[in-house]
Amino acid sequence: MLLGLTGGYCSGKNLVARLLAERGWTTCDVDVLGHAALERSLPAVVELLGPGILKPDGGPDRRAIGRRVFADPALLARYEALVHPVLFSLVDEVLRDSGAKDLCLNAAILYKLPQTPRCDAVLEVRSPVWTRILRGRARDGLSAAAILDRIRRQKPLWERRSEYPGPVLILRNSGSEARLARRLDAALRRLEGDPASQASYH
Repeated sequence: MLLGLTGGYCSGKNLVARLLAERGWTTCDVDVLGHAALERSLPAVVELLGPGILKPDGGPDRRAIGRRVFADPALLARYEALVHPVLFSLVDEVLRDSGAKDLCLNAAILYKLPQTPRCDAVLEVRSPVWTRILRGRARDGLSAAAILDRIRRQKPLWERRSEYPGPVLILRNSGSEARLARRLDAALRRLEGDPASQASYH
């Protein structure tokens, strides 16, 4: 089975990916592939954004890049036109070479991936906004306003959900890890065709 996994900022999708790995799934972190795609595209990105997006060691400063491109939709589109084709090629390599029986594509931009229509189903992790703010402050040291801005900027991703032709299961991450694990197990049983789990993954 090929499963797509996505969720908004600090919703808990990486936790779900870990839980899937504990259940024998092979997980592909597309965000990590995005780092590799940026490295491969770096000369063109520097030409677009200037040398100010480089760290002292010459590597990309992803936070500096984010500040630039997310403040300017036109610039973001030009940046994605450079990096995304490389990223999509890397995802293709994973799908071609994995050989895994059960593979999960874990991606914040899942609905932008051209490979997503090949997924048998998508798990979309959702979490209350206040919980995401607390996580974002603890993990990234961001203010509540900055976190809300990130959440707002991701809204266009969810508007593309309707383009995916398969089933989308909403996995609510609103309690303990144990509760999330039970909800995940129920969602997986549903995907495997267990009618008793039809309403229990919420």
